Amino acid sequence: MSWEAYKLTFQMQSPLHSGYIKVGNIQQTRLYVTGRMLWGALTSRITRLINSTDYDQIGKSVQDYLRTSYFFPCLDREGNRPVLPEVQDHQPGYRVEYVHFRASKVERWLITSYASTAINKNTFAAEEGSLHEVELISHRFLNNVNENGINISAGNPVYLTGVFFLSKDAPDNIKTRWKQAVESFQVGGERSYGSGRLSLIAGPNPTEELFGCGLILPGDAPEISIGKNEPILAHAIASDKLKVRGIIEPFLGRETSKNGQFGENLSSAKLCWAPGAETLKSGSFIVKEKGIWEALM
Repeated sequence: MSWEAYKLTFQMQSPLHSGYIKVGNIQQTRLYVTGRMLWGALTSRITRLINSTDYDQIGKSVQDYLRTSYFFPCLDREGNRPVLPEVQDHQPGYRVEYVHFRASKVERWLITSYASTAINKNTFAAEEGSLHEVELISHRFLNNVNENGINISAGNPVYLTGVFFLSKDAPDNIKTRWKQAVESFQVGGERSYGSGRLSLIAGPNPTEELFGCGLILPGDAPEISIGKNEPILAHAIASDKLKVRGIIEPFLGRETSKNGQFGENLSSAKLCWAPGAETLKSGSFIVKEKGIWEALM
């Protein structure tokens, strides 16, 4: 099996919730889109495009033959100025054009939220304990930025950029439909409120690199080469052979059950290094199903 790689850039048409952890009554968001989220969105979109109801079978085909990188916010519509996670001095942050910014600063550029509560139908007052706040990646930059050569105007659109990997052995329903599927679709949580709407504005363009890292495509899975002291740009399965410095966390997600109950099932948890962890030596990773990386070091 061998693969083709395509770079894509989307413009966010609405805020996007990338589920992370709940702190008190606040549901926090990640500042990137995971491969698992893209797998779910693509499965849903392709299944509908081919007028099928077999989400399980299409999901398995997408998992096996259409893999993705994580997608990150970007300053430009060509996808050349991404906001990439990066750990420095044991503290999470982000890299923009090789300039490091603290996480709290970048979050002020991009993270918004909304609060809501359920109403008691008998008293017409707020239901006790139902108040909650949901963080979102904004589809427009929230602040003016003029620092270390980075210039952003509040109100500028936010883009998302990354890479799709298509197997040359993919079945026809994947080969013929995936480009149509990504032209316009929704990803992430809170979709019933209109969140996570994306429009493709650049690509798919063939590429031989992922955010400056080399790609090796003839093989059973796409392979990524990373130099020493570079950040990992996806969740990477923790193992003894992987020497990195960063944040480690259990990674899991909600999946729709066969009877259509959205988010009813939890996937099995994997102990992973979070995106941004710094490699302590050069090496290679394979892109597994749903975008998780596994070290070949």
